[in-house]
Amino acid sequence: MKDIRVLPGNPYPLGAYCISDDAVNLAVVCSSTESAGVILYDRESVKSRRIPYSSACRVGNINCMRLENIDIDRYYYSFYEGDREYPDPHGRLIIGNERWGKTPKKLKCGIVREADRMSYETDKPIMRKLSDSVFYLLHVRGFTRHSSSGVKNPGTFDGVAEKIPYLKKLGVTAIELMPAYEYIELEVPKIKDNDVMDAYKPVEPKLNYWGYKKGFYFAPKASFAAPGMKATDSFKAMVSALHKAGMELVMQFYFPKGTMESYIIEVLKFWVHEYHVDGFHLMGENIPITLIAGEPMFANTKLIYYGFAADDIYGNQIPRFKNLAICNDEYMYDIRRFLKSDEGMIRNVISDLKYVDKRLGRIHYITSSNGFTLMDLVSYDRKHNEANGENNKDGNPYNASWNCGFEGPTSRKAVNRLRRRQIRNAITFNALSQSAPLILMGDEFGNSQKGNNNPYCIDGPVTWLNWHDLDRNKDIYDWYHRCIKLRKAYSILHMDRPFAMSDFGSCGFPDLSLHGDEAWKAETDDLTRHFAIMYATAYADIDADGRNKTASDKGKKGEFIYMAVNMHWSGHSFALPKIGAGKHWKVLLDTYESSKEGLALPDDEKKIVVRDRSIVILLSY
Repeated sequence: MKDIRVLPGNPYPLGAYCISDDAVNLAVVCSSTESAGVILYDRESVKSRRIPYSSACRVGNINCMRLENIDIDRYYYSFYEGDREYPDPHGRLIIGNERWGKTPKKLKCGIVREADRMSYETDKPIMRKLSDSVFYLLHVRGFTRHSSSGVKNPGTFDGVAEKIPYLKKLGVTAIELMPAYEYIELEVPKIKDNDVMDAYKPVEPKLNYWGYKKGFYFAPKASFAAPGMKATDSFKAMVSALHKAGMELVMQFYFPKGTMESYIIEVLKFWVHEYHVDGFHLMGENIPITLIAGEPMFANTKLIYYGFAADDIYGNQIPRFKNLAICNDEYMYDIRRFLKSDEGMIRNVISDLKYVDKRLGRIHYITSSNGFTLMDLVSYDRKHNEANGENNKDGNPYNASWNCGFEGPTSRKAVNRLRRRQIRNAITFNALSQSAPLILMGDEFGNSQKGNNNPYCIDGPVTWLNWHDLDRNKDIYDWYHRCIKLRKAYSILHMDRPFAMSDFGSCGFPDLSLHGDEAWKAETDDLTRHFAIMYATAYADIDADGRNKTASDKGKKGEFIYMAVNMHWSGHSFALPKIGAGKHWKVLLDTYESSKEGLALPDDEKKIVVRDRSIVILLSY
């Protein structure tokens, strides 16, 4: 080995940071003051060397040393404390877990040169408004691992990048990655002390496909990298490709109970600075969300969480950039129960469709990774998780799903027609609700997990998207594409301020109004399952104080959008409001009968009949 010089180092930043081409600072929090140090692994000679920390290399509980005259590209490293060896908790490149589904023997860390860092001069944050965003949730491996994906490097960050044109065409503005930091997906379960008999049984490793577990939070997952590329480079290439396409990247981070608050914040700062990620969806217990939300470095970063104490974060202030977004299952269960015609849902659903908050955004969805896919939501009444090996005891027993009359796949035409209609209804709700919609990967072309609502441990066809379904279910994709296109065409469908439900801008009509059997009045008792909402598009150009803004819907100021919703098992008649002389209605979308789309209603038409379990959207002209 080279004659490496060992000097006292700096306590921050923690981890391994290059000082020059032949010098690196290594710092780690360490409880021991003796018998602790760094292990260098020579990649050429396969030899290792232990370098102990001296008392001069300790600041508080941080051991830190500076190594000079070192060939940085030649060595991997880890730390030791007594007899224990462990990889750097701040390691930016984890070595030894590059092969998916293999239990690593020993993990080490690579040293990442500072020159590899993404340049802020060529990569700028997009900062798209939450109200203008459409999110797409995916698992890096499952998204393109199937041979039908047609990508060069399936199951990788590179595979995601290859699908950017597809996602952009669909209308997606941001992708959300399930855990893509380094984690050990295959581990041998620990035997409990009192399980004497089990100690003599062979224990099979258990796969954690999703990755919601403690991880190496400073490193992209090595097995998601394109072959021959470092995970750091592969991840950065994906981020760069997304940003060039005008798309944002949000990362899910799961922190188990006991994770230090300061460590969590340090992790998030690192990914913003090092990889230019645009947001985080935070999961786990004891997340210091108010502290995170108030961190100045995250003012331009989207932060997604179960809920926020807005008064504690903002006081009476309105943020310049609304970057905090609530994300929980309330909307999902409201819409699911309404879709299957449950009682007492209409008030909740109306509130869900028009929800806008001055200070907080919201991500809304009807399906997520933890539960049924959209196709399974209308095909199964019960979960079918037998493949998980837990006797179908895992997963949520209540899904608010409805199989439309038959459990699982069927050739019954009436059942399949109803399922297709329910899918179109769900898509319409998701795409045309206020706040930001999230699409679960594959829902746009009918992906099924065979009734498994918790495939956390399955790596195979159940969790891999079969892209042949895009051809088989092109009608579903087309509907999603049309609804997102409609959403983007009219700013009134994705407002950044709450609706007043009054004519505060003196346009002659309220910004949003409710209708039903009678115009300007909606029945909202527990037994009612139909209502209509009318939007006056002129209010897209009027701020909360009633002042005109710069036109955002040019040429559409005098239009109205009327959305008639009927989730009853019988058809219902809706009264049409008068919208002014010379104004007429035409059918824009009909989830029941596509043949009616584009049809102009007679000039003297005062009512419209909406068939059972369907939605009709009218546009004035």
